Amino acid sequence: MLTGVILAAGEAERMGELKQLLEWGKNNTILSQSINNLLDSKIVAGQLLIITGAESERIENYLKNKYTEELTSAKIKIIKNPDYKNGMMSSVKKALLNVDSNTRYILFTLADKPFITAEIYQNIYKVFLQKKPDIFVPEYKKQKGHPVILKRTLLKKSLKISGRGGLRNLFKLMPHRVYHFHCPYPQIRTDIDYKEEYQRYKRREFKLRKE
Repeated sequence: MLTGVILAAGEAERMGELKQLLEWGKNNTILSQSINNLLDSKIVAGQLLIITGAESERIENYLKNKYTEELTSAKIKIIKNPDYKNGMMSSVKKALLNVDSNTRYILFTLADKPFITAEIYQNIYKVFLQKKPDIFVPEYKKQKGHPVILKRTLLKKSLKISGRGGLRNLFKLMPHRVYHFHCPYPQIRTDIDYKEEYQRYKRREFKLRKE
């Protein structure tokens, strides 16, 4: 069973405002589009954990209104990370501590990944199931992206990792256990960090710029 994790705790300092809740299409935000794409992929058999931090109350209120049914059924679970200022690894650990006991695989992605479609998630997960490595990292033009998938067997070791580099610390610790999937999807690398990027994507009706 796969548990999904969306890391949505960041302060979005480069954006200058909370990017998770910026408008993204009709009745959507950057965060909700990222959530919808992952849910629509149907690969998350367990829960989808949303890790909040900066402006957590605002994000949680939005999610409670937007995903009332999913939260009531426990398909989605919101987890607050009070230590989010300590870096992404603190949110990763918060997620790992809340993974269901039946989980075999854990998928991590970011809140600002609305370009990763349901189909891309499905295709990436299909390759993961074929290879079943301990750590699965997709790459586009030799640049690492998301989603990252871990086997549950690495949970305890991951909880012992320190530092602010997120899961990159785990990759460095055991490079021999990482499978690098060279994929054709620039979407896995596309973040929305700056206001100019956000406005450009909006003007193009959210279509990814060709590289």
